[in-house]
Amino acid sequence: MTKKYIILILILQFSIGNSLYAQKSIIDQMIKKQKAIVGISSHNKELFKSKPQDPVLNPETGRLIVLRNLTQASYTRDGAGVIIHPSGIIVTNAHTINRANHIIITMHDGSQIAAQVLQVIGNLDLAYLKIDAPYPLPVVRIADSDKVKLHDEIITVGHSEFLNKTVSGGRIKGLGTSRTKNRSGEQRNDLLQTSINVYSGDSGGPLFNKDGDLIGLMTAKELGSIRSSFAVPSNKIAHYLKKFLLNTNLKP
Repeated sequence: MTKKYIILILILQFSIGNSLYAQKSIIDQMIKKQKAIVGISSHNKELFKSKPQDPVLNPETGRLIVLRNLTQASYTRDGAGVIIHPSGIIVTNAHTINRANHIIITMHDGSQIAAQVLQVIGNLDLAYLKIDAPYPLPVVRIADSDKVKLHDEIITVGHSEFLNKTVSGGRIKGLGTSRTKNRSGEQRNDLLQTSINVYSGDSGGPLFNKDGDLIGLMTAKELGSIRSSFAVPSNKIAHYLKKFLLNTNLKP
């Protein structure tokens, strides 16, 4: 075997070894951060009146009355979220908790805690929740999303209906993507576009860089496209978190 081929084999072994090590490192980071990732189940129960029935005669009063039945409608919507402040502040998608009157957070150990809504940023599809836990809470480190570059390796953890705590990997394929419009014109959201598929229940899943730091929050898939979805950048998340903390006695 010539010296040239020996060098080539060594380079390939080094590259493969580094690739496997990098993948293991990312997975290890996710395991460490996993305790801050939560499941979110929002419930809504409403009473509404049915259509009026034909008038009937009340035999006791001799008066005609119109009967209406009260019907209860309810739904449950599941998603994911992540703890971003040790006081118990969680960020998720606004559409995950929309019109909910009862929100339950499932922690990493399976315990469940009721949550209240702190703030909703509708145009960014962000919702900030609060839980009161009887023990110290783990949090994720929020990275500077302005430093995210095209083709960066990324990973997200969701709560898909197919698998609990689904882990998906991909790359950044678009920066500053705008996809919303209102009556006054186009409204920029500056979303991150990823090559990750988003399934039912994955909404609100945190998006991490290869160091395991939060760079965004998954929000929606691109209609008509395979392996394409969007995430709200972490700097947007941090901006509204800081504004909320400034109005409270909580430390940043």
